[in-house]
Formats: sequence, structure tokens, C-alpha cells
Amino acid sequence: MAEDSPARGEARPRSTEPADRQPSGADIGWGITGTLLSGIIVWGGAGVLLDRWLETRVFALVGLILGLGTAVYLVVVKYGAVDPPAGGRPTSTTRGGQRSRPPEYRKTQKGRR
Repeated sequence: MAEDSPARGEARPRSTEPADRQPSGADIGWGITGTLLSGIIVWGGAGVLLDRWLETRVFALVGLILGLGTAVYLVVVKYGAVDPPAGGRPTSTTRGGQRSRPPEYRKTQKGRR
């Protein structure tokens, strides 16, 4: 172990892991959570400070709403919409708006009587 650690004051060696690694679902979830919370806290806090300075009661609510809206916008810009899985269920409907029946080979056990 001691052989792997750099001498004092030297930089650590770079990891051999590829840099283009895709983030896991937990990484994305924590990123979204952090973005939403930080937007609400920062802009809500700015509203509270503005309320105390001006002796009003409206800017805290405006700051919370502005922070949430900005955070949701940033999440949509950064992560975008989720693509549907390839080969997923078709969502076709009939002319009446109701779902069409599945073909014979896709019927469930109850459907084959």
C-alpha cells in the first residue's frame, strides 16, 4: 500500500478508469435532488433576506417559487426527457380512442379460453 501512495506534495496518479463513463441512476438522482434543493434554498434564502431588509413578507414565497422553477428548468436542460426503451410496447389506439386488442400470439393465459 505504501508503495502506491505518492510522496508528500506530489500529485496522485490518474485512475485507469475511462473518462467517458456513464453516470449510474443513483448519480443522476442525487444530481437532480441536489439541483432542486439548492435552487429552493438559495433563491428562498435570498427572498428571506430581502424580506428582512425591506420588512415585507412576500419575497420569501417569490424566492421559493422562482428557485423551484429555475431548478426544474436546469434539470430539464441538463438531463432532458427519458427516451422510451427500444422495442417497448406500442401505444397505438383505435379510432374510438380505446386501446386495440393484442394479437393472438400475445394474449395472456386468461385470454386463451
